[in-house]
Amino acid sequence: MSIKLIIFDFDRTLGDTRRNIVTTMQMVIKELQLPERTETECASTIGLPLAGCFRSLFPDIQDELIPRCAETYRRIFNENLQKITPGANAGTKTCGVTWGNGTREELKEAGADFIIDRMEDLIGVTSNNNK
Repeated sequence: MSIKLIIFDFDRTLGDTRRNIVTTMQMVIKELQLPERTETECASTIGLPLAGCFRSLFPDIQDELIPRCAETYRRIFNENLQKITPGANAGTKTCGVTWGNGTREELKEAGADFIIDRMEDLIGVTSNNNK
C-alpha cells in the first residue's frame, strides 16, 4: 500500500477512544476510592499526560498517589481494550508514537502497524512503504 496522506490525529477522526478513556478513568477513580468525577470532567483531561489528568481532576492530590493512579490507569485501559475497541474501518495504517500515553508494548498489543520514537522516524515509515 502506497502512503499518500498522513493524518496527525486519531480520536474522533479515524477512531474514537473517548469512551475507553473516560470509562477507564472512572474505573481508576472508583478503584482508588477517589471522589467521583463525571464523564464530562474526565473527558476534559483527554490529551494530557496521565499525571496531568489526575492533577487536573484532583488539584489537592498527593504527589505520591500520582504514579499509582497512572499504573492503575494503564492496567485497566489495557484490560478495557479487549472489550472496548475504537472503530478501525477507515482502511488506514496506524503509527503509534512512544512519546504519548502508550508504551511500545501497549502500542504493539493495540495493533499499531508502525511504532516510532521520534517524529523524524515517520520519514522512514513513509519512504519504505511508497516503494
